[in-house]
Amino acid sequence: MPSSTKCHEVTEAYGTKEQFLKAFNPGMQLKVCADPWQCILADVPTLSQLDAAYGEYAAASWLVPQLYDLSEFCGCRDKLQGVPLKQCAAIIAADYHYLKPTELMLFFHRFKQGRYGRFYGAVDPLVITTSLRDFIQERNAAILQHEQQQRQAEYEEYKKHAITYEQHKAKSNALST
Repeated sequence: MPSSTKCHEVTEAYGTKEQFLKAFNPGMQLKVCADPWQCILADVPTLSQLDAAYGEYAAASWLVPQLYDLSEFCGCRDKLQGVPLKQCAAIIAADYHYLKPTELMLFFHRFKQGRYGRFYGAVDPLVITTSLRDFIQERNAAILQHEQQQRQAEYEEYKKHAITYEQHKAKSNALST
């Protein structure tokens, strides 16, 4: 459970739940997803932090319009709506509580690009949740790549100031004489 300090940080940064929902509405996907790295690395609250700051179903209520927008975009005859829509949102909010809204917006954006499967006649929540697992693998690989790049940069910086054992030994001998 996120601390009350983190909850306060969320409400300070994004205002009310309604203001957050407006700032991260489906119409903002193109803008938010312009930089995929930023979607993953941004300092944005996770779904569980949204629930802690705005109430138990805040994350699911944010996901409903995202999922509905995906359903509309796909142009299927049978849209995702009603109970299946709410259940899909609740499942994603519960199982992927560690994701940030920006990451999920990137997922929906990429789904619309055709990267993760497709619907045939009806919007199938199982296609969405299965595709989300594929996205998680991509996300985790991207995070790992970023961490490796950071470590490499730190190592390169360390090497600039590092000395060999022989240099260290010569320096120690010079200081002891």
